[in-house]
Amino acid sequence: MTICVTGDVHHMSMATRDQASLERTEVDAAIEYAEIAAASDVPVTLFCTGKCIETEPYRMARLAAMDNVELGGHNYWAFTTPVHSAWRAVEKATGGRIGSWNGPRPFQALEIRKTIAAFAGLEAEITAWRDHAYRHDGNTAPLLADHGFSHISDAVGPDEPLREEAGLTVVPVNTPPDHEHIYHAFRTPEFVAESDFEGPFGTESVDVEAWGGWVWESIEARADEGQPATVLAHPACMALADDLATFSNLCNRIAETSMELETLSNVRV
Repeated sequence: MTICVTGDVHHMSMATRDQASLERTEVDAAIEYAEIAAASDVPVTLFCTGKCIETEPYRMARLAAMDNVELGGHNYWAFTTPVHSAWRAVEKATGGRIGSWNGPRPFQALEIRKTIAAFAGLEAEITAWRDHAYRHDGNTAPLLADHGFSHISDAVGPDEPLREEAGLTVVPVNTPPDHEHIYHAFRTPEFVAESDFEGPFGTESVDVEAWGGWVWESIEARADEGQPATVLAHPACMALADDLATFSNLCNRIAETSMELETLSNVRV
């Protein structure tokens, strides 16, 4: 069976709560993350916002040049423009009948093209995509297929199967995502206790070492089901939780398995 290790990387002008605690940029953390994976011969797919390239071109070029790294698209602005805000407001006002996080269809197409162009500047052709926060609408998959993408990784949950859909291969995140399920930065036990978050993997958050064990159990469960296992470990989260120590241990463990290791766009139904 197959294991695919992935992460999401964001431009720092998003000023997220994680970024407020990070003492470097997410791209810089991603470089160390990729180097750790390379030391264990583990390939990784890193979904990066196009604006990362605009703001950190030299670091992104270094990431793109690494032999074990596949780059994928993670929107350009990650839903931070006034157009995105207005379209979300329309969605709320109409009870979801009109509007979405992604913006109107022409704007979503523009953002996809702008993201492709940004990566082309690094001589990187991207064929895999994950929307920020897994947010997509009915236009997303057809637009991606029309623009030459082959794989999308927006589905999340232990029961989500690998499948073909709307012209794309859907590679689900089917092990517990780190950001939603580990204590790190602002996400303290007190914060989690007061939060109403509930996702496909439940409400639980754990320390990062326990998360590593939980991920491994999930990898084994997916193998028993005949499904590839997709890990989502953000470079920023891994750095904030324990300076990438658990990620390093996970890579070592993955390297010792007999399962195939693939980048996301090489996963086949």
